[in-house]
Amino acid sequence: MQRERAIPEVSRVAHDLPRSVDSLCTAVHEDPWLRGLFEKVNRVMSVPLMLTFVSTVVFAIQLLIFAYLYSSHRVRFFRYLLLAWGAYTLSKGLKLVDVFVLHLSQPSLATDVTTVAAVGFTLAAAVAHRWDYRLRGRGLLVGAGAVTALALVNSFGEGDEGQRIVGLALGVVQMAAGVLFWPARGRSIGFRGERLLAGMLTLWGVHRIASQFVSMEPGSPSYMVVHAVFITLYFLSTFAVIIMVLERARSESDRLHARLREAERLATAGELAAGMAHEIRNPLAAIVNATALLTDEAGLTSDERATTLAAIRTEARRLNRILSDFLHFAKPQEAQRVTGDIRQVVEHVSGLIRDDRARASRVDVKVAVDPMVPRFAFDRDQLTQVLWNVALNGVEAMNGRGRLSMEVGRQNGGVVLAVSDTGSGISSERLPRVFEPFYSGKPNGSGLGLTIAERIVAAHGGRIEIDSELGRGTRVTLLFPLEAA
Repeated sequence: MQRERAIPEVSRVAHDLPRSVDSLCTAVHEDPWLRGLFEKVNRVMSVPLMLTFVSTVVFAIQLLIFAYLYSSHRVRFFRYLLLAWGAYTLSKGLKLVDVFVLHLSQPSLATDVTTVAAVGFTLAAAVAHRWDYRLRGRGLLVGAGAVTALALVNSFGEGDEGQRIVGLALGVVQMAAGVLFWPARGRSIGFRGERLLAGMLTLWGVHRIASQFVSMEPGSPSYMVVHAVFITLYFLSTFAVIIMVLERARSESDRLHARLREAERLATAGELAAGMAHEIRNPLAAIVNATALLTDEAGLTSDERATTLAAIRTEARRLNRILSDFLHFAKPQEAQRVTGDIRQVVEHVSGLIRDDRARASRVDVKVAVDPMVPRFAFDRDQLTQVLWNVALNGVEAMNGRGRLSMEVGRQNGGVVLAVSDTGSGISSERLPRVFEPFYSGKPNGSGLGLTIAERIVAAHGGRIEIDSELGRGTRVTLLFPLEAA
């Protein structure tokens, strides 16, 4: 029974539905408010306007990225590109204002002005990149006049002909900007991203010209293709600009670091010259005084003459040692690494110390080598020089009397060579300066021994550590990483 009653009810609703729809359409058509509401909904839901809205949001995000980069990379051409991208974003936003606020079917004069200005700023950026051009008062006036003229032709020209002329002109200008961004011949410095940006801007100009001869109904396949190509070129151009700016900043940073290193090198050279003059002055003064005494033959006995000649020879040897150390410091030899056994170097140097009766007659030399220390690559002559300098410093600190220990072991995957003495030690005030050139705690020292040793160890990928305490001796540790060695 219920089913029999429902069938006539459904039939009645189906019969009245067309008339209800007709009545609704008539009401919408006659009511201005409803008609305007439905027109706005149709405009909002249209594909072209949706694309324009999405493009505006994306362009605004990219503009924010540009603004962030410009805050730390203030390059002239990038400033003009920032203005160009800002004008592109503004033109997209103004198109939405034209439709939703001004209810215009064609872009307004303000929209045309921003679009033409964007292309103009792109050309200014290309000229600035090529010839370091700067927009000044006259250039701004000429540019503003050209932008206004093209915008007027586009807005008030006869039919589509005016828009086509403006589109062709903008395409040519954009292609010219692309050509100017291409790296110039003979330029020694180039930046990554230049060719990509030049290519994208040139293709963008070709796209502007080609789109003037394509029939584009909003929402049609041709419209979608043209818009998709435009978005792709815009994105790739943005990517190229970011690469260029970051690469330019990196190159500028490298140049600044090179200048800083050059300044440090010159400062070091000055310090070395002053140190050399100071170190050479004393031996030369002693030699001059000795030769003055030798000229007085009647006033010297044979023993005094022999003593004076011995002093001259001693000071001459001291001068030779200073100059030799300086040459080692100023022109270090490149390490010739050959896989070898560090035990042989330690045994060789310890033997030299034991045999040096003049300076180490009462020094007890102890050697301890861990048998697990592997063979590794090193320059035998250079490490012998380092170990000899360190060991000799220890012997002299003990005044030829005490215990000198040489230990070789493993630590943190590397090789450790430690030299300890029972000498007077180094004060905490002097310890930070022991590696400075020409700084020495010995009366006749050149002050370059530890400086050269530190440089040699660093060339092997290692480092030197010094622990010392007044009255309790000094421990010098040489650390060599096996993977670097």
